[in-house]
Amino acid sequence: MSHARITTNAGAPTSTLFRPQGKSARDLIAVNAGNSLEWYDWTIYTIFATAFAGQFFPSEDKAASLLAALAVFAVGFITRPIGGWVFGRYADRKGRKASLTLAMTITALGSLAIALAPSYDIIGVGASVLLLVVRLVQGLAHGGEMGTAVTYLVERAPTGRRALWGSTSWVSVFVGTILATLTGLLINSLFTLDEVSEWAWRIPFAVGGLLGLYALWLRRRIHETANTQSVPVVSEQRGSVWSRLKPHMRGVLVVMGLSAGGSIMFYTWVIYTPTQAAISRGQDPSSALTASLLAQVILLIALPLLGMLSDRIGRKPLIITFAAGFMFLVFPLDGLVDGTFWGLFLAMTGALLLIACLFAVNGAVWAEVFPTAVRAAGVAAPLSIATAVFGGTAPYLNQYFTALGQRNLFLWYLVAVAAVTLVTALLTKETKDVPLDR
Repeated sequence: MSHARITTNAGAPTSTLFRPQGKSARDLIAVNAGNSLEWYDWTIYTIFATAFAGQFFPSEDKAASLLAALAVFAVGFITRPIGGWVFGRYADRKGRKASLTLAMTITALGSLAIALAPSYDIIGVGASVLLLVVRLVQGLAHGGEMGTAVTYLVERAPTGRRALWGSTSWVSVFVGTILATLTGLLINSLFTLDEVSEWAWRIPFAVGGLLGLYALWLRRRIHETANTQSVPVVSEQRGSVWSRLKPHMRGVLVVMGLSAGGSIMFYTWVIYTPTQAAISRGQDPSSALTASLLAQVILLIALPLLGMLSDRIGRKPLIITFAAGFMFLVFPLDGLVDGTFWGLFLAMTGALLLIACLFAVNGAVWAEVFPTAVRAAGVAAPLSIATAVFGGTAPYLNQYFTALGQRNLFLWYLVAVAAVTLVTALLTKETKDVPLDR
């Protein structure tokens, strides 16, 4: 079997490292467009949680309503591991394209359902239950989205560009969060706080659902990866996902170890820190969202550059930088969040540059530690489990310990999880030159 696809091109000029053409370019755009909208839908929930919390969980205590809304956010992660198993298995049996198309359909319809959902005043507790059910179903789709998308991109990557192409999946994630942030700024500038709380919060969910249907159309036109096509037994696999992954437990542990640190830092610094700055540090919401937006733009620039660097020097140096950086800088970075624009901007920029070190390479590593026949399930299942355990609970635990006046406990928790990722990196062999067509 030829391994020509995986030979490196360290001597190639930088200008030629990222030049997708024809069908490859269309597929790259289609997959990442859908991924962006998946994350837009997921992120918009936290941005507007303070606005719609009272619509579904009425309470005289606004903090209690917010905690209830955030609990639903966390509960949405319960089905993510199930989605990782189901969609990963589906992608390995039926192909990456089929799995990505189905995930996009569910997410788009879920966002439209939230936009049209009746409030507590209309149907009582049924409104709370409906929101919970929709988030559970969206969590199912979201659990299979990221792992399959990364797998697809890495398998479609040209020679020596796996980290670069894998990093574009995270570029699309942050494009989605930036779109959500911009939407938050726009809605808050166009409407009063009362209008946003009463009905305007529905607009971004409606927009996300409609754009998701467009992304679905794009995904239906993508081409299957050569790796999947070269393994004819994929569609005839038998046995449970667990039984097929059991011989590859080292890869499962690598994905979980990297995903633990990545997910908790992502949901702490990207998703919830702007909201927390407004709630706990008294920062103006528009100021917090603007600082977050600018920090994410810097991250967008850093991701592909670090991906290209990794394709030259390897994956481990960047992973170690991420983990060690957070172990030593979590407390100083948190101390910068003082309720001012510049404090939040500097804190988020520092945190997001560290996150970029991991996200520029983790997609490539995830794919490189599994053979083709179990790759999608091998990535999606442990990734969604780690994200549910560490990422899904991060906003709730963050707010909970802050409300108790014990925020340092949460920060030490971040340090401990970063240490897990560091140990994972130190114990993992370099995967840059591992063949994918196996």
